[in-house]
Amino acid sequence: MALNVRSIADGDTESVIALWKAAGLTVPHNDPYLDIQFCRASPNADILLGFDSEGLAAAAMVGHDGHRGWYYYVGVAPDRQASGLGRQIMTAAEEWLKERGVGKAQLMIRSGNARVKSFYERIGYVEEDRVVMAKRFRPVPDWQTGQTETMVLHLEMRSRPDRAPAVPPDIGKQVVLEQMAVPSVRFYRFLYDGVGGDWTWVSRRIMDDGALASVLSRAGAEYHLLRVDGEPAGFCELERTEDRKDVELSYFGLLPDFIGLGLGRYFINAAIDLAWRPETERVWVHTCDLDHPRALGNYLRAGFVPYARETEILPDPRLAGLPLPPDPDQRGHAPDSLFRDPVAAAKLPLANGATH
Repeated sequence: MALNVRSIADGDTESVIALWKAAGLTVPHNDPYLDIQFCRASPNADILLGFDSEGLAAAAMVGHDGHRGWYYYVGVAPDRQASGLGRQIMTAAEEWLKERGVGKAQLMIRSGNARVKSFYERIGYVEEDRVVMAKRFRPVPDWQTGQTETMVLHLEMRSRPDRAPAVPPDIGKQVVLEQMAVPSVRFYRFLYDGVGGDWTWVSRRIMDDGALASVLSRAGAEYHLLRVDGEPAGFCELERTEDRKDVELSYFGLLPDFIGLGLGRYFINAAIDLAWRPETERVWVHTCDLDHPRALGNYLRAGFVPYARETEILPDPRLAGLPLPPDPDQRGHAPDSLFRDPVAAAKLPLANGATH
């Protein structure tokens, strides 16, 4: 299939970094956000994006120094590699250089990366007898400084809410909540990254595919997909203990395009209904001050009661292709939130083990 290639545009950054990360191109000593910003500010550089029927499939950063052309961040989505897309995005990058009168292009390959070296040899690149030397003009990013502190609240309900079962709202579209089998890693990443990308969900984003597959297939896990006119709109993940008396609503949320349509209250109530079974004695959930500003209020209105708090340190979100979140005093939660009420929060005991 031929790629549809165009230059990077506003709004592409997150998807490009996600592709680079999936292709193994990001490293701790380079900040991809800064690299994209620097490239786009240069009149002699561009980032070319290749799209197939499934979306963004390949990308390449290309530029010239007035004498030679250079390539960086050349990558293809892992599930579409070995299908000729790498050759296509490189052809587009070569044409970009030729159109600007560049007579020669170069690239650097890390030592030991034989597979990538073989790819470039197949499309006509040859090794030259040169020594690459470098000098940094700014320090290597300290990813430890990007560790994010967040206050986590644990909430629970000890009895089924005294209300009628949740009914989908009339929004002029068909709303269906259905249980899934264990989702594929790729589809789960679509849901997890889509729902949690704006709220610094990092723990599963930084897992490799093997580790994530193992987590998804664990005993007691359930997955429920919200669809609107057949399109995925959100998901919830439940985890039941072996005796099935204790249930955690471990992940829950709507995809961005479906926030503000009046689905939130129905969805949380429906998730709670799914959690409660005759043998259930407790349903619990955790949220934090990085979550949607209305998340805590929705949980409280649904009948959850705070019972513990803790401070959690998350890894640098940039390692997961996410920007650093706002400082704690700028996270936008409602004034009556327990996150902004230190007196109320201090009355809650400390807990351990939350995972964002």
